[in-house]
Amino acid sequence: MNRTAKLLSMTGLCLFLILTLTVASAPSALAADTIKIAQIDPFSGPFEYAGRLYNAGWRFAVKEQNEKGGLLGKKIELLTADSELKPDVATRKAKKLILEDKVNFFGTGTGTHVAIALNKVATGYKTLMLNWGGMGDVAHGKEFSPYAFRICQNAYSFTAALAQLMATKPYRKYYIICQDYAWGHDVAKAFEDEMKKYVPDAKIVGVDFHPLATKDFGPYITKVRAAGADAVFTGNWGPDARLLVKQARDLGLKSPFPFVMTFGVDPYVENELGDASVGIHYAYDYTLCVDTPANKDFIKRYREKIGKDEKDYLSWWPVGSTGHTAIGAKMVFAAIEKAGSVDPAKFIPVFEGFKYQTPVGEWIMRACDHQVMLPMFGGVVEAGDNPYFNGSIDPKVKFPWMNKVTTFTPDTTTIPATPDYNPRCK
Repeated sequence: MNRTAKLLSMTGLCLFLILTLTVASAPSALAADTIKIAQIDPFSGPFEYAGRLYNAGWRFAVKEQNEKGGLLGKKIELLTADSELKPDVATRKAKKLILEDKVNFFGTGTGTHVAIALNKVATGYKTLMLNWGGMGDVAHGKEFSPYAFRICQNAYSFTAALAQLMATKPYRKYYIICQDYAWGHDVAKAFEDEMKKYVPDAKIVGVDFHPLATKDFGPYITKVRAAGADAVFTGNWGPDARLLVKQARDLGLKSPFPFVMTFGVDPYVENELGDASVGIHYAYDYTLCVDTPANKDFIKRYREKIGKDEKDYLSWWPVGSTGHTAIGAKMVFAAIEKAGSVDPAKFIPVFEGFKYQTPVGEWIMRACDHQVMLPMFGGVVEAGDNPYFNGSIDPKVKFPWMNKVTTFTPDTTTIPATPDYNPRCK
């Protein structure tokens, strides 16, 4: 081969290598301009609606942040994975998201048992994990991960608020019915403890735990009536909440017989139960009922950016879980901006102790257990006007609503920071 041919050959080889390296580096360059968040929630099965509730909150928060220019100058990309409400499935998918999709952080909103499993993944891979709905106390107590943060209420928050609410009511004989997994047991114990504090003359006349997705609550209702209970407490959510109340009403616990519920009523529960939901008492960390200019503006923005395009009435408004997820996401974004990084080593010390003014009051991330401290709002479903759903968009969607709330301050709704709860808390 002559000198010219060799030169041309070497030039061609160099061009090939440059093109190859350019193409190979394109994905990583793209990734560098993107912050990836993964939502691992049930998107199939009887509890899939919960994944959609949380997803609406995330989509709103991400949309607003991207409209402002993104986060740290980078576009936020929201990925989703179906946990099937199974810890092993969630674990497998979280590892793929970390190793293959290169997510900056991931999280879940459904299932304390799932949150516990993902805490372990976060610790093992030193990746940030957000918990926007796995509310069993144990997830940030004995199952704590230094890489996990809970940006919502927990079992203690619910029951402390509900016990204070029930102290103003005449009911004194309570029957507890909860789902048989970590959340159900945590919230049942917390309710018993808080009732002793706020309603010392109340009695727990029975306790039952049932499998997830139970089809027949008849045997449990029979035991409630036999025990002479004048109220039922439950941590049930989704289909288990709807069916429990519906069958109880059919079997003689007529409205307004009081149900005291943690998750209480979402639009699906309300619409299916109709007037049968009157008498349900519940508490939550976010509600449309908080009458402040900031909350009205938040609701309006959500409706314009997300809700008006939703075909399913579940996500027309930032109800409950959707609202607190959006607020929690915005709190995380604010902390990332302050830290100037999504690197856990830089983000964690900033988020510990971080204060954030939300549309419904100040939220503070406690350092020792990574549990957000926040106000809670409680009330009861009453017959009458529902300003958000009744005929506002679809005349077929009509049900009672909780329109008045009592506020319970963080000092009365935050789980005590004791070593028994979490060894880091002293």
